[in-house]
Amino acid sequence: MLSSKASLQHLLEIVVGDLSLTVSSIQLQQLITHFSLLLKWNAKINLTSIRNPQEIATRHFEESLFLTKLVPRPLGTMVDIGSGAGFPGLPLKIAWPGVATVLLEPNQKKTTFLKEVVRSCDLKGVDVRAERLESVAQGELAGRASLVTMRAVAPTRKALRDAVKLLSPGGHLALYTSAEEARQLPAPGHFRWRQRAAIPHSLRRVILIGQLAGD
Repeated sequence: MLSSKASLQHLLEIVVGDLSLTVSSIQLQQLITHFSLLLKWNAKINLTSIRNPQEIATRHFEESLFLTKLVPRPLGTMVDIGSGAGFPGLPLKIAWPGVATVLLEPNQKKTTFLKEVVRSCDLKGVDVRAERLESVAQGELAGRASLVTMRAVAPTRKALRDAVKLLSPGGHLALYTSAEEARQLPAPGHFRWRQRAAIPHSLRRVILIGQLAGD
């Protein structure tokens, strides 16, 4: 049974409060719309294995929005690699409405869902692409991103190299990973890992943040 919008609002208000974020009524309604559509579509296609709304609020929405406490608002494009059900890209776009955003998701059913959320939330400046990282890294997005996020993509050496290719000088890569994996990851090229932050309500997972050297 799907939760009411009032209960979803309550869960999201807790998330926003825990992170000490300030959101407008419009932004809160957009988060609620994303949440509601996720529950509805997840009953038909597998967008997330998490079914409990409270856990979705913390594991997906809070983890996504937590990044706003760690990196500055991007001045250029934000690229979310392997966006899936929209995390962290869509909550970050809602928190940073003026940031041009690209959501990369090769699964057609998931891109259809992402486009429906973008339409229902009336989000401007969002480009949903059913493309893989390796092809995008060779295209017109190369060198243009101020922020690249990776949450549901395995951080292989090749994936990290391709992700860094998207960054403009001084741009940030935010990688959601385990604490153990974060200690072992290489820093490709003129790129360095800058900090590691423990994810709220998680014992082992962190956000690892790196930065491409400036000019």
